[in-house]
Amino acid sequence: MLDIFNRLQPFFEDSYLESGVREYSRLVNISPPCASDWLKRFEKEGILASRLERNHLLFRTNRNSLALKHISLAYWSVKLMKLVEHLSNKLNEPDIWLFGSLTKLETRKESDIDIFVNCTEQDIDVEDFEKLFNRKIEIHFKESYSALEENIQKGLKLN
Repeated sequence: MLDIFNRLQPFFEDSYLESGVREYSRLVNISPPCASDWLKRFEKEGILASRLERNHLLFRTNRNSLALKHISLAYWSVKLMKLVEHLSNKLNEPDIWLFGSLTKLETRKESDIDIFVNCTEQDIDVEDFEKLFNRKIEIHFKESYSALEENIQKGLKLN
């Protein structure tokens, strides 16, 4: 993946994560001095915010950052590319949308992946992808569109 995706991955995977420099350096497998530089640069750019707690800086997503929201959407669209290919091939190329917490910078470690597929309901196996992403995948079909319309329209078209 792109370098910025790798650097911000812990914050995309859990938008509520608050991480100190040492924890972040372990999460992205870099030295603490490099981690400190990256975190401070992201804070300066408005992508992350920080707060001081017991003489340690804790960094978290700046959920008001439009840039971070767009980078997050790009991250999820790249990460889910193989799933989208799988769904497209199995379901005859329908429109596929990502919606829910992953599109709103409201992701937690236990958040599921909400996908809308614009076709009639069919059985499709996504168990391998659930293991790959370590997240439950909820697939919604045309029949549930009216109940989810507003959320889907605020989502991201993946194909």
